[in-house]
Amino acid sequence: MSIPPEKKFYLTSKQDKSWEYLTNNEDRAVLYGGAKGGGKSFLLSLWVFTWAIHLIQFFDIKKVKHPVPVGFIGRKRGVDFNDTTLETFKQVIPQNNFELKTQEKEIIILNKVKILYGGLDDEMNINKFNSAEFAFIAIDQAEETRREDVAILQAALRLKVNGKTPPYKELYTANPAECWLKDDFVLGGRLNGVFVPALPDDNPYLPSNYKQTLRNAFAYDPALLKAYLEGDWDAFS
Repeated sequence: MSIPPEKKFYLTSKQDKSWEYLTNNEDRAVLYGGAKGGGKSFLLSLWVFTWAIHLIQFFDIKKVKHPVPVGFIGRKRGVDFNDTTLETFKQVIPQNNFELKTQEKEIIILNKVKILYGGLDDEMNINKFNSAEFAFIAIDQAEETRREDVAILQAALRLKVNGKTPPYKELYTANPAECWLKDDFVLGGRLNGVFVPALPDDNPYLPSNYKQTLRNAFAYDPALLKAYLEGDWDAFS
C-alpha cells in the first residue's frame, strides 16, 4: 500500500500494532485509544486514505464513470466531524491526493473510489446506509455513539467488486466511557474485535508536559482524570 509521497509518517508502537490488524487479510474490528493524546484521529485519517488506495489495487479498479463507494468515516455529530476529524484528515493527507465534495459529503480518491463521511445524526446519511455496500467503516470518538448508531453501518460491510471479496475492517477510536465499546472490545465480547490501548506515554510526539496538562485540566474530576490520563475504562463504574 502506498502513502502520500510528499510526506513520511512514523507510527507509534501502538499505532503500528493497530495498523497490522487494519491491513491484514482477516476481517477485523479494532478499538484504538483509551486516553487522551494517543494519536487517534491521525491514525484514522492516515489509515482510511491508505486503505482506500489499497482497495483500488485489490479490486483492480480501472477508469470508472462514477467512483466506487468503499467506506464511511464519521462521528456521532456531523458538525463535530467537520470541525475536528475532517480537519485532521486535511492536515495529514496532502490535498492534491484527494477531492473533497462537501455538498455530497464525499472524499474522492484518484477518481476511482470515494469515502462517504459525516455524522450519525444526519438522517440523509442514515438513509444512504440502508442500501450501502462498504469494505470498511471508521468512527472517531466512538464512545459518543450507541450500538444502534453503528449497527446499520456494520450491516453494510458486504462490498464486492470484480468478483473479489476484501477483508472487512472496522476502526473505532475512543476515550474510556460506559458504553457498548467496553463490552465488545475491552471485555472481549466481540469475536473478531481487538482492543489496542494507547496512553500519552505511548506517543513520543506529545509535549513533554502534556501529562501535567491533563492533571491540571481534570483535577476537579478524579474519574475523568483516570480515564483520560490512565485509560481506565472502569473509572466511571
